[in-house]
Amino acid sequence: MATDAYPVQLLHRQATAATGGGQWHNLGAAYAAVRFLRPQGRSLVLYSGPDGGAQQRIVFAYPILPGDAFERMDGETLSWEEPECGDEFALCFLDEAACAAVSGAISPVTESLAALDGLAERLAGLRVAREEGAPAGVDIAGRLAAISMGRS
Repeated sequence: MATDAYPVQLLHRQATAATGGGQWHNLGAAYAAVRFLRPQGRSLVLYSGPDGGAQQRIVFAYPILPGDAFERMDGETLSWEEPECGDEFALCFLDEAACAAVSGAISPVTESLAALDGLAERLAGLRVAREEGAPAGVDIAGRLAAISMGRS
């Protein structure tokens, strides 16, 4: 495995107006890295297996756009909110060093992109997790849960 792809558990919490947030649900295990993808640009990418493994494929890609706020909840957890629907996602790493490495790779991207006017509007439709032709508001967590990720 490349030193910049780290094992994680992907968690999801659906936004609910009544309670301000539901329960966290574990969507499965993956390997997280920050990569350049075309046409999305710098993205947080989750792989199904380690680099070089027979099962490695991209299972989730989240383009990093201006205004995205990734937050370290604790030393080993990185979280963010999907701006379009309010759903929250979190990556739980095995240790602080892995969380710091991915968080550190994201930080310069969000800072440098913030200076580019209008980029968020041009790229907003490029979120890879949204299937081509899927109507707005489709449940992203349902699609992610259906993806073949290693379950723990």
